[in-house]
Amino acid sequence: MHKKKILHIITSLGDGGAEGVLYRLISESTGEFIHEVVVLSVDKKYEKLLKLKKIKVYNINLSKNKIEITKLFRLYKIIKQKKDYIIQTWLYHADFLGGLLGYISGNRNIYWNVRTSEISFKSTKIRTLIVILLNAVLSWIIPKKIIICSKNSINVHKAIGYKNKFELIHNGFDPKIYLPKKNFKRKNFNLKNNQIVIGNVARFHKVKNHNYLFSIFEKVKNTPNLRLVLVGTGMNKNNITLMKMIRNYKLQNKVILLDKRNDVFHIYKLFDIFILTSFSEGFPNVLAEAMMNKNICLSTNVGDSSLILNNKKFIIPKNNVKKSAQILKELILKKNNSKWKKIKEKNKIHIIKNFSLIKMVSKYSNVWNS
Repeated sequence: MHKKKILHIITSLGDGGAEGVLYRLISESTGEFIHEVVVLSVDKKYEKLLKLKKIKVYNINLSKNKIEITKLFRLYKIIKQKKDYIIQTWLYHADFLGGLLGYISGNRNIYWNVRTSEISFKSTKIRTLIVILLNAVLSWIIPKKIIICSKNSINVHKAIGYKNKFELIHNGFDPKIYLPKKNFKRKNFNLKNNQIVIGNVARFHKVKNHNYLFSIFEKVKNTPNLRLVLVGTGMNKNNITLMKMIRNYKLQNKVILLDKRNDVFHIYKLFDIFILTSFSEGFPNVLAEAMMNKNICLSTNVGDSSLILNNKKFIIPKNNVKKSAQILKELILKKNNSKWKKIKEKNKIHIIKNFSLIKMVSKYSNVWNS
């Protein structure tokens, strides 16, 4: 059988949600499609993993601060040479560059992939806002379909002028990668089995709203045997801004920083409660991953978090510390309640049933074969 060829163009192959989805998608569909990947920037994590799977990766190495004509021309040449490929772009900048250059080259099998569900005109960089607004215009011309991972995101993008050619495909998760490791124990992370561990997995960025997380935790910090574990890029003692926050809330003896890790799929097993305090998300992968690992989860109402949680009781307000802390405290007090175990089991079943990797791959396959 003749395999269709897909040229993926993505802004980065670093440690992000979209990059992880792309990697899982390619890993699960190599039997049906031939995949190649163009990455615009330098981040390496998934580039290495893709190469281990014998996937061809082209690194354009574009600068974020200047226009480099020779590198853009190289990108155009790669796209032009792949005229019989379907072009699948990922993230705004790749949607713009990959989509535009693909269209100029004569390719009409172009699909975009939008990963954001909320656009803040205050906190988003000006150049990114310009790209988003240009994409709104180009969306009427270039892509056959715009794949989107969050229901909320459809309304947000329609409101700023995107053509309604959206295809909703939620992110998918593979239960196999969350199987427990024998050597993964709390004592290896300076944690005790009798402690209640609250966890958060997110890079240090204002959109992740760590200050709000600390202000909530500060209200419950006197609970015996309570710890807060933070995982992600920038979660280390060299981060001056982070350490200042921790000192301001007097949490030095309560917070454990684990920085960026390659074994994050297993880190969730350290947590009793997972909390997400972001201002904005698309489809928050970390929430689904935490539920897959049987964490009790709390989240601000961002992106599709309410859909993932499947229970309004676990939604916390974005700007009410007192109420959020009260919800967290009630959960902590119920730790030994039999309902906890039932909720944990339900969380895992809900993710497997509604957000499986197989289901996600099948939907992408249907789009590319349409």
